[in-house]
Amino acid sequence: MFASKSTFLFLLIIISIAGITACNSSHPVTATPTPDRSQDVRADMEKYNQCFSLMNTNCITSLYTLDGEIYYTGLLQASGPDKIRSFMDQSFKAAPINSFTATIDSIIINGDVGVVRGTYDEKTTNATGQSNEAKMQYTAEWNQQPNGQWLLKRYSTDILP
Repeated sequence: MFASKSTFLFLLIIISIAGITACNSSHPVTATPTPDRSQDVRADMEKYNQCFSLMNTNCITSLYTLDGEIYYTGLLQASGPDKIRSFMDQSFKAAPINSFTATIDSIIINGDVGVVRGTYDEKTTNATGQSNEAKMQYTAEWNQQPNGQWLLKRYSTDILP
């Protein structure tokens, strides 16, 4: 078959070197840029924060999916447009907002889900005239709809120390 063991060993080394060289050769890889959809989610989150600061429950409700949910400190407060509107109306009547400042700290998008994390400071006054200040951390889960619109699926808040 082969003239000698040394010829076989020589061919084996040549083939191995050729294989290693082929594996290590650089093939240009072209990255396919994906559109940055975080700007759309950011704009919708800013709209939500504006609706909240204005205590506009119809505006707030319009930004939720039909099965959207609001959580406060881990507990479900409202689910669905009618209950969300009612919950927000009651909250704003019990303690109207005097001032509201929100930040967006991060936006992560994975497929058709966008998660926004941030904080907000609010000052409210209850029916007896007592003012209250709270610093909250929020997580908003947005879902992109088939028409491209982003709607809130879940909004949750926790009190910060």
